Amino acid sequence: MKKLLLIGILVIFSTNVIAGDVCDKASKEFAQAVEVYKKEGGTAFMKRVLKNGPLENDTRSLSQAQALGQIEQFFGPIETASVLSTKALGSKSCYIIGILEYQNGPAFAVANYYSGSKGVGATSMFFQTEPEKILPKQFLVQ
Repeated sequence: MKKLLLIGILVIFSTNVIAGDVCDKASKEFAQAVEVYKKEGGTAFMKRVLKNGPLENDTRSLSQAQALGQIEQFFGPIETASVLSTKALGSKSCYIIGILEYQNGPAFAVANYYSGSKGVGATSMFFQTEPEKILPKQFLVQ
């Protein structure tokens, strides 16, 4: 019985480590994409975000860069960014909410990263300038 309990605990621990690992990798990928964004612009950012994912060369997905261009028209150039929240969705998928801080205001990026055969890449991403549309109320108001 003790061996069964120990095996169960090890399985739970290893699953949490694997799930945490995908979020760590996804957060690093997001940070690297932001650095590309600062240097090369929105299209390069989207290419970097989608790298290693199933939408890597999908032109419709790359058109998300247009949303970034519209945000920049109002908020100015990007200055900094960070990950606000990560949530493992299984052992290979991580849901990320990031904040992109521009010269005159913030925007929020929501992405799902997946650890596939090529590595970790986004399977989806969208942007929002209104935090109440994507963040839970308890995140905004305590």
